[in-house]
This record gives sequence, structure tokens and C-alpha cells, in this order.
Amino acid sequence: MKLVRHSLYNLLGLGLPLVVAVFCIPVLIRELGEARFGLLTLIWAVVSYFGLFDLGLGRALTHLLAVAMAENDEKRVGSLVVTATALMAALGIFAGLLMALLAPWGVGLIQSVPDQQEVVNAVLLMALAMPAIVLTSGFRGMLEARHAFGIINAIRLPMGLFTFIGPVVVVLYGSTRLDVVTGVLATGRIVACVVHAWYAWRVLPDNHGRLALRKAFLRPLCVSGGWLTLSNIISPFMGYVDRFVIGGVVSAAAVAYYTTPQEIVTKLWIVPGALTAVLFPAFAADVAKQDGKTRPLFAKAVHWLFLTLFPITLFLALFAQEILTVWVGAEFALQSAKLMQIFAVGILVNCLAHVPLTLIQGAGQPRIVALIHFIELPFFLLALWGLTLHYGVLGAALAWLLRISVDTLLMFVFCHALQGWPQKNLIS
Repeated sequence: MKLVRHSLYNLLGLGLPLVVAVFCIPVLIRELGEARFGLLTLIWAVVSYFGLFDLGLGRALTHLLAVAMAENDEKRVGSLVVTATALMAALGIFAGLLMALLAPWGVGLIQSVPDQQEVVNAVLLMALAMPAIVLTSGFRGMLEARHAFGIINAIRLPMGLFTFIGPVVVVLYGSTRLDVVTGVLATGRIVACVVHAWYAWRVLPDNHGRLALRKAFLRPLCVSGGWLTLSNIISPFMGYVDRFVIGGVVSAAAVAYYTTPQEIVTKLWIVPGALTAVLFPAFAADVAKQDGKTRPLFAKAVHWLFLTLFPITLFLALFAQEILTVWVGAEFALQSAKLMQIFAVGILVNCLAHVPLTLIQGAGQPRIVALIHFIELPFFLLALWGLTLHYGVLGAALAWLLRISVDTLLMFVFCHALQGWPQKNLIS
């Protein structure tokens, strides 16, 4: 079945680099030293955050292309691709310039930097690659719209491996300077962009129409991308703010007890991530055609996702104490086992929410997801603060579980209601 095959491609493309990272990270820590490695992780985080400057246009482009081809109106494809690419190139250049301008100030805020100019140079090199990073999401969106997941992961897998193996090769056989390491990573991002662009061009339909900018496409791209960006900002914030609240209310050690089991369990997100990347263009096309395939595809996705994740999360919950004892020691496990059980329940619930979320966005209603997250935010912050204040890390975990449960319930409720909404062609 094509859905399963493409999902497995994505799972391998996303999962194998994580396995390699387990072996590469200790080498990088040893060779770079804790300070330089910490700075490298911060640079990775900054690049990921600045990647939001694609403003959701990659996924918006996937949606609009899938709809256009589902409606057999492929002559719009050329203009849509050129308009989106020009817009994302401009955003990427802006993101790179902003990162470059902020580099000296940002590095100056960090305490105990071994060589400040070396770190600034490293950030500047990544800033140079920002246009390529932003454009890559657009080219990947084009490939996803054409269901070219074999090609996507044939590129993603080696580049994901290169993200960790490249720096290891540099520090073992070249230099431990941070700017040299990031220079290699930046070069890899640029190469990845060029390869994505080549294959994206090759999968365009032959009758793609004129390759020209069209102002008419700017609004649907920006509206859809804007709502997706709002979700992409709020959702990760809610995913990380609990750590800062624990650090402020309880202690820094408590953060370690909390994040260690959370990091183990939340790696399961790659499973729905692999599936929903395939579902998104399929949902967009099915909703546009209104051929009745959406409901059975949705039910099948939820069913198989549950069957895949339930035994894994059950194992994590039942043997939390033993798993943590083997990995980090008995004393640490004593503090974290209950938290891991809560996270195991929450991640099963949350992974299922990815399917209705994807259907809502695929139906051209990303504002619904964004508004759900926007409304959830203040209630979650109040619950997180109050429960952490009274029950410590256990309270923070319960607040996390409560948010996850409410979020999932709302996604399914709105997804059900979606079936009664009139569908709107956003690129007519």
C-alpha cells in the first residue's frame, strides 16, 4: 500500500539520523569540549527557530499544489511555484540578514564563550545558508504534493546523517574550531537545497503553465502560511515552557528529572510525523475532489497509528522504573519513573491528534488549529504554574497531560465538524 510505503520511507529518513546521533554526540562532546558543543547546539536551535521564516509557506504550497492537481487545473502550477519560490527566497534572505546582524549581540549574551569571534563567524556562516534552508522547505513541499516521498527521503537520510557525521569527521581529522564545523554544515544545507530544487523541477507536471509571478497567489499563500506559522510558534513554546517553569519554581536538578524521561518518550513523535507528511497532500486532494475517500483514510490512519503506538507506550509505562534504572541509574529512576508513565500516556493521546490536525490543515482551515493553540496557551500557563507550585515536577507533568488531552479532544471535535463545512478553493 502506497500510504504505508511512503510512511516507512519517512520513518527511516527521520529515525536513522537519531540513531546515528546517539553515537556521534559523545564524540563531539569529547573533541569539542562541553562549552563548544553547547554553543553548537545553540546554533542548531537558532537555525531551527529562524527556519520559521518560511512562514509556513512550504506546507501552504503543498496544499495549494495538491488542490490544483486534484482539480485537474495543472496550468496554475507553474505560476504558483514561481510565486512561492520568489516569496520564500526573499524571506530567506531577510532571515539570513537578521541573523547576521544579531550575531554579535546574541553571542555577547552568552557567558564563558571560549572565543567570541569564532562563534560569531560560525553564526554568520549559518546565516549565509538561511536562504537555502528556507527554500528547501518550499522545494520539499513541491515534492510532497507530487507524493515523491522516495526522492524526499533519498535526500533527507544522507543529509540527516551528514548533520552528525560531518562534524565528527571534521573534529577528528580537521579542526575543532566551531566556525569550521558550522561551515561544513552550512555547505551541506546549500547542497541539499540545490538537490531538492533539481528534483522538484523534474516532478512538475508537463503542462504546468507559465512560469511567472502572479499577485493573485500571494494572498492565499500568505494567509495559509501565516496561520501555520502561528501554530508553529505557539505549539513548540507550550512544549518547552514547562522546563523553564520547573527551573524557576522547583530547581535546576528537577528539570533534569523531568526532561530526561520526556525526551525518551517524545521521540515517538517521528511516527505520526512520518505518517502525516504523507496524509497531508492526500487529504488536501481528497477534500478538493470530495470523492468520499477522506473519512475511510482518516479512520484507517487513526486505527493503525493506535495499533503501532499502544504496545510501545504500554511497555514504556509498565517498565519505566527498569528502563530508567538501566539508562541513568536507580536514584535518578526513583525521581523520574512516575513522570515517564504520565508522558507515555500523553504521547499516545498526542500522536493520535496529529491525524485530525493534518486533516483540518489539509482541508484549507489552518486557522482552526492556530486558534485552538492560541486559546489553549493562557489556560495551560495558569495550570502549569499552579500545579507546579503545589505538586512540583509531578504537577508540571499533569499540566502537560491535561493540555495534551484537551488539545486532542478539540482536534477530533473540530475535525468531525469539518465535514459539514463548505469547501473553498483558496487559489481560484
